Amino acid sequence: MSPIIGSSEARKKLANVLNEVAYGNQRYIVERHGRAMAAIIPADEYNALITLLSESGVESAIDGIPVKIRFDGERYFISDDAFDLYGEGSTLETTQQDYRLSLQDYFADLEADADRLVPYLAERLARLRAIFDSAA
Repeated sequence: MSPIIGSSEARKKLANVLNEVAYGNQRYIVERHGRAMAAIIPADEYNALITLLSESGVESAIDGIPVKIRFDGERYFISDDAFDLYGEGSTLETTQQDYRLSLQDYFADLEADADRLVPYLAERLARLRAIFDSAA
């Protein structure tokens, strides 16, 4: 586990902390008022993580829907195979909100045409109804 350092202490010892991270393969979690605010990791490790997240992503779930989360170093992207929807944003939280908005819009569109849907879209509507009913 990475050592925890307070933000004030990190400021005072920044040169030493950076040397330990860059040359000693140390990692730090920086806290303020007992809350983790940042991580200090070696640059090559950061670059490897960004490459991994941009290429492979991380499997997760939103409202029970399997999604893949990717990060390109600047923006997050969430996509699914169940509904072919996506979300994007500058933070993970805004990206999750964007994805949920896409779900809600798609649900509203399907609901509006519920009596005229082809079978596979009717199945998607039923899945979305179940998701939204369980969240309520």
